Amino acid sequence: MADDSSPVARDKELELYPPCRVACPVHTNTRAYVDLIRTGRYEEAFEEIRRTNPFPSVCSLICHHPCEAECRRNDVDEGLALRHLKRFVTEQVQEYREKTRKPVKITEPQSVGVIGSGPAGLTVASDCIKEGYPVTVYEALPEAGGLLACAIPRYRLPWDALQEDLEDIRTLGVDIQTDTKAGEDVSWDELREKHDSLVLAAGLSESRSIALKHGDHPDVRLALPFLCASALGDPQNVRDHVIVIGGGNVAVDVARTAIRLGAETVKMICLENEEELPAWDWESREALEEGIEIIHREGPLEVIVDDGEITGLATRAVERVFDEDGNFAPTYFDDQISRFPGQMIVLAIGQQADLDFLQGSGLECSKPGRLKFDPETMSTSEKGIFTCGEVVTGPGSAIEAVASGHRAAQAVLNYLRTGELKPIEEEEFEEVKDFPEHVPSIMPELDRQPMAMMSPEERKKSFAQFELGYEEAQALAEAWRCVSCAAGARVDEDRCAACLTCVRICPFDAPTIDDIANMPAEICQACGLCAAECPADCIIIQRIEDTPTLPERVQQLIEGTQQNVTSVEIVCAHDARTREELMDRLEKRNGASTAILPMGCAGATREVDMMKPFELGVKDVKVRLCRDCIFEGAHDRIRKRVNRTKELLEEVGLSGDQLVLESGASGETIS
Repeated sequence: MADDSSPVARDKELELYPPCRVACPVHTNTRAYVDLIRTGRYEEAFEEIRRTNPFPSVCSLICHHPCEAECRRNDVDEGLALRHLKRFVTEQVQEYREKTRKPVKITEPQSVGVIGSGPAGLTVASDCIKEGYPVTVYEALPEAGGLLACAIPRYRLPWDALQEDLEDIRTLGVDIQTDTKAGEDVSWDELREKHDSLVLAAGLSESRSIALKHGDHPDVRLALPFLCASALGDPQNVRDHVIVIGGGNVAVDVARTAIRLGAETVKMICLENEEELPAWDWESREALEEGIEIIHREGPLEVIVDDGEITGLATRAVERVFDEDGNFAPTYFDDQISRFPGQMIVLAIGQQADLDFLQGSGLECSKPGRLKFDPETMSTSEKGIFTCGEVVTGPGSAIEAVASGHRAAQAVLNYLRTGELKPIEEEEFEEVKDFPEHVPSIMPELDRQPMAMMSPEERKKSFAQFELGYEEAQALAEAWRCVSCAAGARVDEDRCAACLTCVRICPFDAPTIDDIANMPAEICQACGLCAAECPADCIIIQRIEDTPTLPERVQQLIEGTQQNVTSVEIVCAHDARTREELMDRLEKRNGASTAILPMGCAGATREVDMMKPFELGVKDVKVRLCRDCIFEGAHDRIRKRVNRTKELLEEVGLSGDQLVLESGASGETIS
């Protein structure tokens, strides 16, 4: 049976999700992995990402990151750079990843066959083999990964990054057979005899075409063959002046690939205006930076040929692209004809499935190019055969294909275990509410960390990866921008005395008092200042609930090293620039051992945190504040708390001078 960590297991308990997690098609626990990054726990962050996504490296580079668009920081400054943080983690854990790869134990007698090795098909394979079922994947193309391997340009998805994800899946024990087309290289009878269940994840492997006069000219190409040839190391020759018909992401990939292959000029001819353009805005912006011209509101009419050579494209002006109901139904001004010079034309107007391989399978199609299936059970017209991915969902992103693969895997597992078709169980969750109107204005603005990139002139000369990645200090600074939505303060109702302390302390005006304190999740940002001041010690911060307390960390350091720890330094982790600075550690200073303990906010240090080390035999404790605290009033409150603790030390016979509060900016002692 699936355990709670399996992506095919569904938690029945209603959870409160931040909007970034809701927006992710596989509901990646974004908040959790960002928090793990900012505490230096990169391996755990990677495992959190991989829990729901078997393509962490791929998605760290090409995901359209809908999570970022929904980040609540957008109401304050800019959304968190979640995709860049994901990439940072995958690059940090390569050695760990290699060491932890291992095959899973096959425990079940039934076998699963998957047709197609794109992100949807390999997600099915990964989920099913983790549940103990042997899986064989059949891929018609020469490389595993589907169009990830054969169509995504290398400047966006380097080969090595894709292979990291594929190796994870192969090592589980998944048998991926490339150059093997279902229905030809392996018959349907063979497939049904070998496997107890089949999954069709064939994707959209063919480019659409349109009827144009002279459209059969050899210098009129289709997008996918053009991209595949380049990705697989046998690029097609390009002419000096190239016209790309289309305005989607594939069209942008074609245009940017043509530039890199040596074209002097590249024009994209699009039906849509700038607002309607289907390509992601950052993709089209990067294309413009590389000198690609995007021409809007023109529809192709005729390929112009002179003496056997293409000399341009005739177009007509577009009146509108969509009808009143939002359906694609372009209309044109037939009397407004334009001509654009060019020597080569690439059609990038959409993709379709190649379903010729279904002959003899008995499977039914709902319409040309679309497989008939039941979206509630992911089943086809043939018993035991399921489907997923773009072959049934239509064009989408890699992470959307992964989500479809998870659904199909659940359907297959239900069928293999019960012999029945069952509707897919959906995750139940509640989304945290938006910030109240007053909150963004009192939140500190923190600049989003920029991604270093090659210059446009440099990057268009090669297929080298043009996004250069985050330095560690950048990643940590970016992770600290997260406000831990829905993981903040929670009150023990039996102990709360409604004393109003938390109301006075909170920098964001979150707590309200009824019979007890209430901590609205849509406001609280998990800083921990209220928990440090609560006289009843009845507030916990959910973000750090499962981590050791500071006194426990001191004790673990002492017991783990068997060293005589004489000093403890409590420092603000917000100042950290490396993983080492974030991790609990011991340092030798003048022959004595000093324990360095980072805190999420040094201002959240409690009296017990400062007292306990003395009970464990420590001689001196220093609390070092951050250089530029983002929480208003935190420095004043910790100063008062330190002074109270000094008084307590004096009462038990210790010197208050053994506890020091130090400025992180100047290093001076604060009285």
